[in-house]
Amino acid sequence: MSTAAELPELLKQLREQAGMSQSDLAARLCAITGTATVTRAEVSRWERGRRRPEAWLAALAVGLGVERAALEAAAERDRRRALPDARDMWAGQAAAEASAALRTGSVETDDEWTHVSELLRRTFLKRGIAAITLPTVGVGELQHIAAALEDSRRYADAALVEHFRRCIDEAAGLDRTVGAAASIPTVLGLVTAIDQTARDARPDVRRELQRTAALAAELLGWFYRDLGARQPAGYWRDRAMEWAQTAADSRMQGYVLLKKAQAAWDERDAVGMTTFVQAVQEGPWHLPPHVQAEAAQQAARAHAMLDQDVNAMEAEIEKARGLLTEAASPAGIGPHFNKALFELQVAICYSEAGRPGRALELYEANLTREAFSKRDFGYFLSLKGAAYAAAKDPDNAAVSALSALEIARATDSARTYREVLRVVGRLRGWEQRSAVQELRQAVLR
Repeated sequence: MSTAAELPELLKQLREQAGMSQSDLAARLCAITGTATVTRAEVSRWERGRRRPEAWLAALAVGLGVERAALEAAAERDRRRALPDARDMWAGQAAAEASAALRTGSVETDDEWTHVSELLRRTFLKRGIAAITLPTVGVGELQHIAAALEDSRRYADAALVEHFRRCIDEAAGLDRTVGAAASIPTVLGLVTAIDQTARDARPDVRRELQRTAALAAELLGWFYRDLGARQPAGYWRDRAMEWAQTAADSRMQGYVLLKKAQAAWDERDAVGMTTFVQAVQEGPWHLPPHVQAEAAQQAARAHAMLDQDVNAMEAEIEKARGLLTEAASPAGIGPHFNKALFELQVAICYSEAGRPGRALELYEANLTREAFSKRDFGYFLSLKGAAYAAAKDPDNAAVSALSALEIARATDSARTYREVLRVVGRLRGWEQRSAVQELRQAVLR
């Protein structure tokens, strides 16, 4: 092994010496970190120098059986070689032209795109930002981002903030179609870029960047929650709260507390749900009506879980329904919460209150593939299976759970998979039925 090798070459050497394929290394890293975000293609990009595994060096050291310091030294050599004069490159006239290009929308050629993309990549590498991907922006925006990273006080502005927010929206959209794992590297890179840019930006821009970082961190919390990685999910929710507090964004602070309540539901922690929901409802957050409606619905679920108090539960449901009626089209935080989603959340309340028949009525009326993303459809289908099991209908429970399982695997949704396992547990005693046997075999596969 060459001690002076660049990181891509070194990683390949170490992997081959360990007798591992790229897929083997990816699987080992997933097992070490407890996530499902490393793929064979990602390892290939690291070994070709197309992306830098800065955030994975500790796990790589364990997986490859080497000292972390050796990998960090190689990474530092790469950083020095990547862009020795980056500050000069983006100073003065070049940076001014970058900012002007963003505003004028100048037409780019393929050569310009290739050139600027490479310069931007090097700028990111120099600053340790390895995971960011920006597939939909133009040359002007690429130049502007790079200029802001080099001189954020001068070039970080409202247009840059808006670009970062668009990237976050695109990542959220990708999550809804193919699952959370595909978007995590992009959003991790965005968070790093936003945080570094905010440090030296003008105070007014810094606050907007901090608000944007809070949005990105909350999204990461959701991604890791769906992947079943509780520790990183909690970490990113806490970071979202920190950035929201730093930006004096009270609405985002209340919204993160609501997300903590939802995470407590995953663990069926009714007391935790109640604690967080009370903080949401009683705090000085000035939340929009549709978020208040979601909080009331969470309070209803907590009532159902704690004491199956149907009257108290339905009072909160009606409160939520009224708030949702007066809400305009959801925008900003919580844009996903609409009438169809609300009705399925109500179905969960009735299931928890011991009234699965009413829950199934709501699932039948509102759970459609047209109204929900593939991943969310699978999640609620698993909960519908649980309602069937509670209603002592094992065949329909198994059929629903089996369909949910297929979607969970297609979208890497550990959250849905966990709910499918709950259905399997509820079907004990019906193991001799063919549909239940098919579900159990599918889970084992």
